[in-house]
Amino acid sequence: MDPDIRDREMRLWQTLGPARYRLRSAGLAVLVAFAGVVIFLGIVTLVSFFPGSGTVYQGPGERPVSVVVGECEQIGPISKNGFGYWWECNAIVTAADGAARQARLERSIVTPEDRGQPVELREGCRDKSGLTDCGYGRPVNEWFEVGVLLIGKLNWVIAVVSALGVLMYLTRALLGAPRYCRFRGSRPLSERS
Repeated sequence: MDPDIRDREMRLWQTLGPARYRLRSAGLAVLVAFAGVVIFLGIVTLVSFFPGSGTVYQGPGERPVSVVVGECEQIGPISKNGFGYWWECNAIVTAADGAARQARLERSIVTPEDRGQPVELREGCRDKSGLTDCGYGRPVNEWFEVGVLLIGKLNWVIAVVSALGVLMYLTRALLGAPRYCRFRGSRPLSERS
């Protein structure tokens, strides 16, 4: 543990006292968790605006399909698509070979205004058969799709870092500064001989 951090924590422990130090650490854990969730959902929202299928470099590739939109449902204000209100619609998807199946289109790729009329989309499936775990979207530039994929991966890094921050503050709250410093492998100056 860095001596500056150790000394700062011990000063806080002595200044605030054990109860207030632990409350402060627990409060910081809650703030870090809240900030992590807000940032995570913010990036999910940004990625949800991406109009493509989101299946770059996965599965057998994209193919054109014709979609007839059925019933739609609006979800939000907070959902798996992040912040805001989004349309999810049932649809019949027909591939170029004439095979048709039902699918659920998310992220407002289609809306109730598209109901009943054929819409040309791209389908990208993550499995080899090309029949399950499929994403739908509009045709987009491949580099744009790679950029959105990288932003999505960055989101998971942010989630892990915020989870580690929450764990650190909860450990401080649970152990207190002296035991936390010992746990991290260094003794506070007051305990050194």
